[in-house]
Amino acid sequence: MSQTTALLIIDAQLNMFDENHPIYKAEGLLQNLQTLISKASKAAIPVFFVQNNGGVNEPDEPSTPGWLIHPALAPSNNDNLIQKTTENAFYQTSLKQKLDELAVKRLVIAGMQTDFCVNATTRGAVALGYEVILVSDAHSTFDSSNLSASQIIDQHNVAFGKLGKLLTTSQVGF
Repeated sequence: MSQTTALLIIDAQLNMFDENHPIYKAEGLLQNLQTLISKASKAAIPVFFVQNNGGVNEPDEPSTPGWLIHPALAPSNNDNLIQKTTENAFYQTSLKQKLDELAVKRLVIAGMQTDFCVNATTRGAVALGYEVILVSDAHSTFDSSNLSASQIIDQHNVAFGKLGKLLTTSQVGF
């Protein structure tokens, strides 16, 4: 991959890793996100952390412990932080402007939740003309009332495979 690539880590906030109700395969997800960030950093690829600003009394309410980016991912001073209030990280944020300033054409996307913010942001990126690579083992969600988290992830991987490219963490090279 080239310098026109950026890594986008969506909503890797502490509330997603709550020990009482963690996201599906939380430990493996965290390891894969760390690996992707390390690979991108070593290749001087820009890393964008997207942080959801939830409402009052929500687990990701700004300035609460659950709102913070997971400390194991520790954004560096060189990383970009984008705060959002909707599922699509492009909607009413500076994300597209910052990507354009860096001439980014390709996004490697990972994070959570598969069926909400990852879905909306991935589709938003495709609609804006970005080449999208979704990291199939580096996004996750929770069980819904109808489907298990595993089923949701599998369904979205199939759908995203039609919109862009699917790679595993080990397959991603920058």
